[in-house]
Amino acid sequence: MKGFKCLRNCTFFFLGLFFTLALAHPVLAEEKSPDNWKFSGGLYAWTPSVKGETALGTDIDVSFSDIIDNLDIVLMGMMTARKDKFSLLVDVIYMDIEDDSDYSLFSGPLNQVSLSLTNVEMEAWVVTPAAAYTVVDSDRLQLDLLAGARYLYIETGIKLREQGPLTTRETSPSESNHVWDGIIGARGNISLNEQWALPFHFDVGTGDTDLTWQAFGGAGYKFNNMDIVAGYRHLEWDFDDSDTGGNLFNDLYISGPVVGLRYHF
Repeated sequence: MKGFKCLRNCTFFFLGLFFTLALAHPVLAEEKSPDNWKFSGGLYAWTPSVKGETALGTDIDVSFSDIIDNLDIVLMGMMTARKDKFSLLVDVIYMDIEDDSDYSLFSGPLNQVSLSLTNVEMEAWVVTPAAAYTVVDSDRLQLDLLAGARYLYIETGIKLREQGPLTTRETSPSESNHVWDGIIGARGNISLNEQWALPFHFDVGTGDTDLTWQAFGGAGYKFNNMDIVAGYRHLEWDFDDSDTGGNLFNDLYISGPVVGLRYHF
C-alpha cells in the first residue's frame, strides 16, 4: 500500500511538471514541423459509481455520494504522442474508495450465528498503454484502431462481523492482486465545427480475466492549444474462480461522468 501511495504522489508530481512545462512553452510547440511528434496530455475528474460482486458472493454498490462522504477519490490522466498516422498513448486511473454499508452474508435461525460485511475498502491502479493507427482522417471524422494492454492492481480490505447469541466478533482480512489483459479497440473524434467535437473510445480484451471492456462518449470544446472534454465512461472486468483476480471479485464495474482538460503541444 505504501509503495502505491508513493507511486501516486510521483505520478501527480510528474503530471504537474508536464503541464507546467507545456504551458510555459506554447510558442515552441507551434513552431514544430508537422513531421515531428505531437504531444497531448490531460487530467480528468471521474465521478463514478462502483459496483460488483465479491468472491464471497456479496453485491457491492458504492455511489459517488458515498465516495464523497468518505473523502475518497477517483482521478485519471492521459498522455498521447502522435506522428503522422501513428500514435502512442497511456491512460492512468487511480481509485481509493470505501463503502461502509452493512451487507448480510448469512443469517441463521434465532439464537444462531449471523455473518455480515460491514465495510469494504478498495485501492486500485488501472494503467492502459496502447498503440493506435489512423484509418480515417477527414474534415468530419478521425478514426484510430488501437491495440494494447490493461493492467489492474487492486487491494481490498473488508470488515466481517460474526454475531452469535453470546458474543460478537469482528475481523478485518485484506488481500491484493493484479491482472494483465490484452485489448483491441477504436477511438476518434466526430467534428461538428471548428470548436465542437464528439470524442469516443471503445476497447475490449481478455487475458488474466474472462473479459474486460470500456466505452467512452462525450463532447469537447477546442481552444488554441487546449480542449475541455466532458462525457460518460464505463469500465468493466469479469473474473471467474480460476482468474488471477478471482479471489477478490467475480465482477467489477466502474462508470460515471467525466470532465477534464487536455492540452496539445
